[in-house]
Amino acid sequence: MPRTSAASIDPPANLAGWLRHIETLHPRTMEFGLDRARQVAARLGIGRLAPWVFIVAGTNGKGSTVASLDALMLASGLTTGAFLSPHLSRFNERFCLAGEDCHDALLCQALADVEYARGEISLSYFEFSTLAALRIFSEAKLDAVVLEVGLGGRLDAVNIVDADVALISNIAFDHQAWLGSTREAIGAEKAGILRPGAPLVYGEADLPESIASRAAELGAPILRRDRDFGLVKEAAGWSWWGRGHQGKVELDGLHLPKLPLPAMAAALQALHLSPLPISLPAIRAAQHYPGLPGRLEWRRARNRDGSEGKPVLLDVAHNPAAAARLAGEIGRWRRESGAQGFQGKVAVVLAMLNDKDAAGMMDALAGSVEVWHVAGLDEARAMPGAELARRLRRADATAKIRVATTVWKAYRKAIACRAGLVVVTGSFHTVAGLRSWTAPATAPPKVSQTAPPKERSS
Repeated sequence: MPRTSAASIDPPANLAGWLRHIETLHPRTMEFGLDRARQVAARLGIGRLAPWVFIVAGTNGKGSTVASLDALMLASGLTTGAFLSPHLSRFNERFCLAGEDCHDALLCQALADVEYARGEISLSYFEFSTLAALRIFSEAKLDAVVLEVGLGGRLDAVNIVDADVALISNIAFDHQAWLGSTREAIGAEKAGILRPGAPLVYGEADLPESIASRAAELGAPILRRDRDFGLVKEAAGWSWWGRGHQGKVELDGLHLPKLPLPAMAAALQALHLSPLPISLPAIRAAQHYPGLPGRLEWRRARNRDGSEGKPVLLDVAHNPAAAARLAGEIGRWRRESGAQGFQGKVAVVLAMLNDKDAAGMMDALAGSVEVWHVAGLDEARAMPGAELARRLRRADATAKIRVATTVWKAYRKAIACRAGLVVVTGSFHTVAGLRSWTAPATAPPKVSQTAPPKERSS
């Protein structure tokens, strides 16, 4: 790999140092375009990553789709690389080899390679991360690679790679300032990952015309959920149907996966379009792979004395479509737990970034929440707690809203209030900051039968 003398920094001593470096390297937090990433990839000598490459875009569910693909291939004995974004707790989560997060030393070496190759080219944090992933995967001799688009698709750094199968999980409203204010405009940006002749797996029924038109231009066949593939949830499991090389494929008697069913269904269809060896025993084994942390993740509060407290549901939902799915999970908990009175009440801890649709989140959760505990985040792009409360009150003047100075204080107030369930949502930052204060739960926990003390005003 050619190395230039333009990058003259002393190499950071550890991963934390590298992250401080790449966070301050580029003058803009986000800057779209493929030229910079392509130039550096060429200098790195990055070629074909693996015999088969999947790229996943969409508004919600991208990470779960990546995880579903990875789980199915790992269960089949394949060696895989997966790139996800953003991470929840540790930067290493973005880079997976053979189902394991990459260790610090490998990441430091990849980041150093990108640093020396870039020379005079300025890279954003995401571009730097993406190129490091491509560097690692290109040298690892993998059977398949799965890449998650960070934002959009057409101008995202991941799009310097050609997909053998593209997946778009869904199209909903988020990042409108960057992607457009209509589903058609957003769809056009996501469709940027399509390639001539390479199939697209679309994970919902409602397909924007902008995606259909782009696929037609490229001769890229579209396989759409509920038309070309689908799922049926049953009392004790689920079944899947779709298309393979030899025609229709049906899979029955599958256990309910820990990953979301729509993500698993799309992943199965994508894999059935590939030459990769995926067996029925492997598919059944993959249903037991763990879900992603922070995505409809059931936990328990940790009491001050070390005991486990009331149930906590963590979800990184940050747009109305994701909030609607969260509301569905809250409803399921109420039905299955048989919670009544205070036990069935829900307190939400909400903190969001400034460009997010707080009122839309509230509308989607209407009827599912009794009290809102809101706060600001310690992030440059965060919405102040007072502003978040103002937006919520403007959306619903009758809502019970409590404002705290920090997310931690909002969480403690939610735990202490007369509610049977605490939901933490609004941002990856919100969930990441509170997850360590909870304990694992193997299933949606039952509510406590002991009433908490009455909430005190403050």
